[in-house]
Amino acid sequence: MSFYLSSALASNRKGRFLQTIAGAEALESDWRIAPPDSGLLMVQAEELIDNEACQNLHQWAMQAGCAALIIDPQTGQLDTLEQLPSALDWTIAPATLSVQESGLTAILSSETNQAIVGFAGSADHRQHMAGDVVHTRYVRKHSNSGLFAVTTLPLWSLNLLDHAEVLVSWLNWFIDHAGVANSIADEKTELAEYSPDKYDLVVLLLLYAGNGRGLDVIVANDTVKLLFDLNSLDINKRSEVLQQYGFIKGSNLTETGKSALQLSQYWAYASLLSEQLNTGAL
Repeated sequence: MSFYLSSALASNRKGRFLQTIAGAEALESDWRIAPPDSGLLMVQAEELIDNEACQNLHQWAMQAGCAALIIDPQTGQLDTLEQLPSALDWTIAPATLSVQESGLTAILSSETNQAIVGFAGSADHRQHMAGDVVHTRYVRKHSNSGLFAVTTLPLWSLNLLDHAEVLVSWLNWFIDHAGVANSIADEKTELAEYSPDKYDLVVLLLLYAGNGRGLDVIVANDTVKLLFDLNSLDINKRSEVLQQYGFIKGSNLTETGKSALQLSQYWAYASLLSEQLNTGAL
């Protein structure tokens, strides 16, 4: 698995440093529309000020093999975490790090002046703390789920120029603790065993038109309520099945899901519905 940067992060000095030192790969498009299949995705905290974006990233990060790391949080930029399905009470507070041991925390301690305060989630004592001060905190559903984390460490520090291996090792910790995704072979076997019916195709249509929005956001849209019988669709159950068989991943269609939609009679409505969801016009 690999390290990825949001396109917004990759466009500034912090992202360029992480590309050079850690070998992180820049996403070409918005992660809300086309997130990586697995690996560690790093985004800036300011990208999560929008509640929908925060929900979307958290949903992606809870999948096995996926890890999201939020960097450079500033006061107020983590407020949307309180609105996640399992609310996170994380806030930023001034702090001074004092470290005796070697490692990434020791290298960056003099440049780190903020801590993550809260009770939700966990922090590894060696990797994420300096004494009793928590500079990195994460949450996951169970031992094989992905994880969602925030750090106040300045991972773009010039002090890391001679310590690239320390940074890479620290980042790999998140991947190592993000569960194991289904193998490609298993996924192909599952796909061969399931063919979407017309109701499944409507769910695929809604997700495609939603451009990365979560299903809970889509079904709350007034346009969707007017155009579709949501009770008959049983969207939550169908989305679980479609995810299991590899037609969707998080809030997005996989290539298999998009192909299934394109081959159906519902593809003709995709562009119009997408426009309606974005504008609210009927």
